Amino acid sequence: LFFLAAVCGESALKFSILLLLSAFPLTDIPGNNKAIIFTDGFINSINFSNFSYLSNITLLGLSNNNIMEIEDNAFQNFNNLRTLLLDNNLIPSSAILDTTFSSLSSLEILHLSNNALQSVSGRWFKNMTNLTTLQLEGNQIIRLDNNSFADSNLQNLKNLDLSNNLIRFIGKDAFVGLRQLNHLDLSRNSLSAMPDAFSYLSWLSFLSLDMNHWNCTCELKELSEFLRSYVKNPNKILYNGKQLICENVKNPAVQTILQLTDANCVAANQNITIIIQRKTHENYVRDIILVAAFCFAGILSIEKNYKKSRCRNLNARAHAFCPAPTPPRIMPL
Repeated sequence: LFFLAAVCGESALKFSILLLLSAFPLTDIPGNNKAIIFTDGFINSINFSNFSYLSNITLLGLSNNNIMEIEDNAFQNFNNLRTLLLDNNLIPSSAILDTTFSSLSSLEILHLSNNALQSVSGRWFKNMTNLTTLQLEGNQIIRLDNNSFADSNLQNLKNLDLSNNLIRFIGKDAFVGLRQLNHLDLSRNSLSAMPDAFSYLSWLSFLSLDMNHWNCTCELKELSEFLRSYVKNPNKILYNGKQLICENVKNPAVQTILQLTDANCVAANQNITIIIQRKTHENYVRDIILVAAFCFAGILSIEKNYKKSRCRNLNARAHAFCPAPTPPRIMPL
């Protein structure tokens, strides 16, 4: 058990940080604390009764517990809460309702990383107009649809971390509404293809897409065009841009996403072997036509030579069997 306090004023305790370990009774927490961190404990659910009298706190840390359930009105009185740390727990998506965080209108930082979330709903964050940082890395999120953040009202969100998930699909409009987004991390996922879902994020200055499973077909052409333009801006950072390696070997001419163009992209349902075979077949037909043309020309040449030779032979025979006529003899008078 640690108790860290910073005293403001002459008498009453105006501000303190309480760091709790293990099974410290939640009911024994002084109500005048501004920040409470309960970590490495055995909390498996969050109920309204746990913190209902702590309406003045601005930071609540519940990291590294065993939280699996959150009561719908658990954060009802936290109108002044600025930071909520729920990372490294066992929270599934089903434990978060549309109203779970609805009272947290002042919240600026929310950590939900390293939990058991399989999906994200924008309705979770619909009243969080002041949220600037959202940490969702290390979950089991599979896809981001066009409506994942559409109803979120996260108009001031600047940092979004979705790294180290299982994301295989991202819709083109997945991040619509995040107009102030500055930092986006999608590294260490299972992405093989995705559209350009970033052009409308005009404030985006840091983007990480490395350590995915990119299949460099024509499906990535739109994204490639955006990234090539993005890296030309000195104020933009594409983290490990040269490491956006193509795991797919369908087109050996393309090693990274940035190298993908109209000229060298291969359709997703087609591979380079088929193209080579097709070209080989086309070349085979072409060669047959060329050989036929040469043969025809050769036959004409042979026939012409044969006719010339035959004429010469006929002339020779004519001379042999038909001696040239002798001139008439002139008798003397």
